[in-house]
Order: sequence, then structure tokens, then C-alpha cells
Amino acid sequence: MLNNTQNITKYPKSSFYWGMKILEKEKRDAMFAIYAFCKKTDSIADSRQLKNKKKKKIKELKIEIEEIYNNKLNNNFRETLKYYIDKYKLNKKYFLDIIKGVEMDINGIMICPSRKIFNLYCYRVAGAVGLISLKIFGCYDKKSKSFGLYLANALQITNILRDIKEDRLMGRMYIPRDILDKNGIKTNKIILILKNKNFPDACRSLSKFADLNFNNANRVLKSCSKKKLKSAILMMDTYKLLLKKLKKENWQNVNKKITLTRVEKVFLFIKGII
Repeated sequence: MLNNTQNITKYPKSSFYWGMKILEKEKRDAMFAIYAFCKKTDSIADSRQLKNKKKKKIKELKIEIEEIYNNKLNNNFRETLKYYIDKYKLNKKYFLDIIKGVEMDINGIMICPSRKIFNLYCYRVAGAVGLISLKIFGCYDKKSKSFGLYLANALQITNILRDIKEDRLMGRMYIPRDILDKNGIKTNKIILILKNKNFPDACRSLSKFADLNFNNANRVLKSCSKKKLKSAILMMDTYKLLLKKLKKENWQNVNKKITLTRVEKVFLFIKGII
């Protein structure tokens, strides 16, 4: 069964990969199975297909999750995911929440969303993944869940601030309406938002919410098992450094992809092991 996990994922050389690499093999394989599900879900929203086609596929994916939980396992993906669902007692609601998050992208509501919609989106596409991860890490008490949700928000906001170019190409602008308003950006037209001289200020404003969530995660972490959460802590340190580099660039050129160097990733990896 564990070999099946490697058949459905290719161990991407990403920040996620380095964070999961320090886990013991069983849990690492479980996390990559979850990653495969998330990639499958994201690929629907990010495809070039027509909106109706995407909605149909999302509906089919919801049905597939229901069938997996009902032991209708007719392919390798389903068998592998069900194996880890049973082993770690993963809640079906979280998988459906992730799908609902992708639906928000498909329905086109993630253009200058209200803060309420923004927070809901962050929970669905990141927070729900975090809660699944905590189950696999073996750390699912109240404090750990609080840590996981704070961290998920911080990671998602950092991703948003990093992927502005890619999101623009897919017709998305995740920065909340209230932040744009406070920085004098009144339009909802993405191209005009990006050209506005105050756009870097809006990005810095959003980055403060990432900082707040990182700080809250650090505060709650003091009451959690750092040993069990070592993978999440490595992810936190990785994204903190990424956010620091984004701030240094100050969003002057959103076409420039900001990433961590291999040396930086290896350093953080070694720090995570120690």
C-alpha cells in the first residue's frame, strides 16, 4: 500500500517537500497522499476548461470522496487515500471543505473579496489541510488545532503575496477589498490594481496579517508538542523567510518570482532535524 502512494505523487521539490521530508516514512507517505488530493483538486480550478466543465468535475470529485468513505475503491488513488483516512481517522468534512475552497475560485468570487469571504477561503484551502495534517502528525488537541489554523492562515497569505502574477493570469486578486480601499485602490479591475502606485502598500498591509498569524502560531506553539509538530515548524520557518524576502522586494515587480535558494532550504531542513 505504501508503494502506491509513491505512484500517485512525484515528491515535488518545493517548500512542502522539505517540510514533509523530516517526517517518518509512514506519515510522510500519508502527507504526500493528501498533497496528491489537493493537487487533483487545484488542477480543476487552474485548468483552461470552461467554467461549466470545471463545475462538473468538482461535483464528480465530491462524489468520489463520498464513495471513498463508502469503500467504493476502484483505482489506486482511492485505495491509497482510503488507507490513510482509516489509519489516521481523517474527517470527511475537511476534504469537502478543501473542495469548497476550490469552488470559490471557479465561481469567480475571489476578486477583491470581503474580509469574511477571504477568511473563509483561507480556512477552506489551507486551514482544512492543516487540520488533516495535525491528525497525521498525531497532535490534534485544542491548542494544536489553534496553532494549525493560525499557521495555515499565515502560509496561505504568504502564498497569495508570492503568486500575484500567476493569480492575475487566472483572473484572481485575493487581496481583500478593505485593504485595497484603505490604500486608495477603489477599482476591481486587476490590471488597474496592479498598476496603481499604492499596490505595494496594499501588499505590505496584507503581509502584516501574515505576521500576526505567524506570531499567534508561535505563541500557541509554546503549549504544544514541538516534537510532533516539527514538520509544521519547519514549514513555518520556511515561509517566514519567504515572507521576509517578499517584503525586501516590496512588490515592485510582481513578475519576479521570489523563492528560497536550495542552500536556504537545506539550512532550514538541518535546523528542523536538530
